[in-house]
Amino acid sequence: MNSATPRLRYDSLWHLTALGVLTRENMPNTWLPEDVKKPARVALIDTSVAMDHPNLRGAINQKLAFDLFSTRLGAFPGLLGQTCLGELGLGTAQAVVAGLPGCQALLDALDARLGPDQPPCIGTIQPATSSVFSGHGTAIAGLIGARPVVVPMAEAYRDDPRDTTLALPYCGVDPTCEIIPISTNFDTDPEQMILAFLYAERIKADVIVLPRGIPDPFRMQPELYAHDLGGRNLGELTAPCPISDEARALWAELAELIVKISLRRPIVCAAGNENEEYGIYPANLASEDNGVISVGAVNAKGWACSYSPPSGLTVWGPSTDAESFVEGDVRLDMSRHRADTRGVPRENNTARFSHFEIISTDVPGQGGYSASPYDGAEPEDGLREFGSFFCRFGGTSAASAIIGGLLALGRGLGKIPVDADGVDAKAWLLQSCVTPVANQPNVCVPCLDGLGAFPVDSTP
Repeated sequence: MNSATPRLRYDSLWHLTALGVLTRENMPNTWLPEDVKKPARVALIDTSVAMDHPNLRGAINQKLAFDLFSTRLGAFPGLLGQTCLGELGLGTAQAVVAGLPGCQALLDALDARLGPDQPPCIGTIQPATSSVFSGHGTAIAGLIGARPVVVPMAEAYRDDPRDTTLALPYCGVDPTCEIIPISTNFDTDPEQMILAFLYAERIKADVIVLPRGIPDPFRMQPELYAHDLGGRNLGELTAPCPISDEARALWAELAELIVKISLRRPIVCAAGNENEEYGIYPANLASEDNGVISVGAVNAKGWACSYSPPSGLTVWGPSTDAESFVEGDVRLDMSRHRADTRGVPRENNTARFSHFEIISTDVPGQGGYSASPYDGAEPEDGLREFGSFFCRFGGTSAASAIIGGLLALGRGLGKIPVDADGVDAKAWLLQSCVTPVANQPNVCVPCLDGLGAFPVDSTP
């Protein structure tokens, strides 16, 4: 890093030390950004991202950012003001739709949509990518590939006239990668998710990150536990209207498409936050012979987070812990209960609970998880404060983003060969795993250096 790059000194980067990406001194561990000859491309299928966040401006490919929330065949929020798309340099996705007629029809429509003569927006005034929708995606993008930066301070908000700049020394796992947001909503719409994965294939992503579940009425939890429903699953019984044969076929094709794409490029999925056995869909598609990677969460002490699924996971990634009060795992935060211990059982396993949280980027200003103390939009001539630019974050969403960033860094550094497919990339991830707690042999955390360095004591 050059002298203009701020030194990373925040404890909030503990997860990068745990992954062997940074040293305890918060400097790159045996690698430098210059070692990355070809930055990895990450397709992020989630909500939209605040692309103007200072730590994300260098990471987001605004030209290829794609919004499927606002219109069926997608809009390009980064190309507003252009009259046509122009040449986007995209690849083909024909290989992954063979035998999937519904996907083939959607790919044909998408290919026509991506023609160079098409306008950035179709059927909508503008993409649905405002700060109202962008909290989750912004936090995920920051964990994957945020860059530390120095930014100007808005003149009207300087406490000292000499304070002309402000350092934002936040860093994602791979501060060299390129992130392409593919924003979606959370409706039960198989078309939208098929189009999102087809677009990720067409942009030739090295890694696909899906830090959420997909509400497939036939595959999502709790349908796995529905045994006495007359041969029908709970999702189908609770649907607001009968599910058509066409929709049923598209849901089935989406599951096949995800697996087929994962054979070409790894797909990193959040496994869920409710102790779901085998994880949520599509994380529960993960198997030894595909490139779907189901990610659970581990806290700063190396214990599986209280909410993480207990089985069916590929790897675990660092995340924020949570209290637990269930049989076999009573894990209460005694800093909250010290004044009144009534109801706290003697077997409270405080040794497993960690106070360390994941910090990530947030929508600047009033949007996102952490609101600004100021009303109105951010000034155009610089920052007025930085508190709203960052937030606490957690769950297997955070863990999957961190693992996605590690895969991107492994690809960029050449640890994952250029010609590696999704199964190969998954194998590299598993080969680099360590077990942070000896009596948790099933909990494995990938580390860039094969060692990692979890905090000795995660109590602040």
